[in-house]
Amino acid sequence: MPCTPSNVIARTMRLGSVLGLVILGLTLPGLASPARADSYLTFVTALWPRAEKAGISRETFDAAFAGLGVDPKVISLAGTQPEFNQTIRAYVDARLSADRIAQGRAMAQRWKSWLDKAEERYGVDRYVILAIWSLESNYGASPGNSDIIRSLTTLACCTAKRPDLFRDELIDALKILQEHDITPRGMTGSWAGALGQVQFMPSSFLKYAVDMDGDGKRDIWNEEPDVIGSIANYLKLHDWDAGKRWGYEVKLPAKFDFTAINAHDGGLVGAWAKLGVARVDGKPLPETGKAWLFLPAGAKGPAFLTFQNYWAIKTYNISDSYTLSVGLLADRIRGIPSLQGRWPAQETTLNRAQITAMQKKLKTLGYPIETIDGKIGPAARAALRTWQAKAGLVADGYPTPAVLQKLSATP
Repeated sequence: MPCTPSNVIARTMRLGSVLGLVILGLTLPGLASPARADSYLTFVTALWPRAEKAGISRETFDAAFAGLGVDPKVISLAGTQPEFNQTIRAYVDARLSADRIAQGRAMAQRWKSWLDKAEERYGVDRYVILAIWSLESNYGASPGNSDIIRSLTTLACCTAKRPDLFRDELIDALKILQEHDITPRGMTGSWAGALGQVQFMPSSFLKYAVDMDGDGKRDIWNEEPDVIGSIANYLKLHDWDAGKRWGYEVKLPAKFDFTAINAHDGGLVGAWAKLGVARVDGKPLPETGKAWLFLPAGAKGPAFLTFQNYWAIKTYNISDSYTLSVGLLADRIRGIPSLQGRWPAQETTLNRAQITAMQKKLKTLGYPIETIDGKIGPAARAALRTWQAKAGLVADGYPTPAVLQKLSATP
């Protein structure tokens, strides 16, 4: 039987369920287009056997999709591919405003008892919990108001990007409804499917969300103790090193050997001390642990020695701009003064297309670039540092238009 709106409706009506009545409503005016309405109906109908196999009841399934249809806003946003040219300094500065810091300190007092419990139970620094909460939803003030079932269904049925991923996330969202953590229309968040105040995808919710206040629900939408506990549990299960910091601002000696970074990154912190790396506040570095030197704006900007907890934070959002913002905001809420290192007056950065070109060129030159994705990760920085040293440049691993121009001209 050909897949047409009328045939889909006929099939669903034969199911004898509420869904049949719901899907009839989906053909009314107001949808993005008849073709997308057709895709939506076909997708929801075909999803039921998979949902049933995953333990979803018919009642939960029908309630989840009641009255829903394609979300044109999601179609529009999913079809855009914005270029992010914002420098790390601009990103960080926007998230370290005086208001955010003041609000973080107020929230630290307001939720002190629950932060105490989270630290005791999970070993995670309360100030990092607060900083993530701030960046994800402004402490619950901006969690997103999109209907998650509608968003995920639209992404899975009507966009070309990763439909299987969003279908699986939709099944997980139905599991959350099946376990009565939230009502269908109460499950709100971002247009891309991230949930509540902590912005977990449904699969992450099932793994990491906790019922911190013990009321029988993991409510990351309305219950702040569950928000605090869920962030803490996430970090603990991503190898948070209890009692340790994410990193420290450091200063480098005048004649620092940047070529040594590749050999020492991920090595013992003592090796960095022997190279002359020291905390800007004059206090000693930790005696044990592995450390990485991070130069977010190259040799001319501030420097940080980061530890395991930096990488734990980075699993929340795999972006150095985000991770550094969390760490520094946590420090400001804690009461640590602003950076001593200065950002370059004329800081520049590469866009994604330029970073992709850089990766391709380095790979062509024989450097171990496994993934060409337009993102600067540890492997790309290490390769760039090696090339910079050979080219007689400062080997800080910082990609600028001038560096790319010289790299591109390398035979």
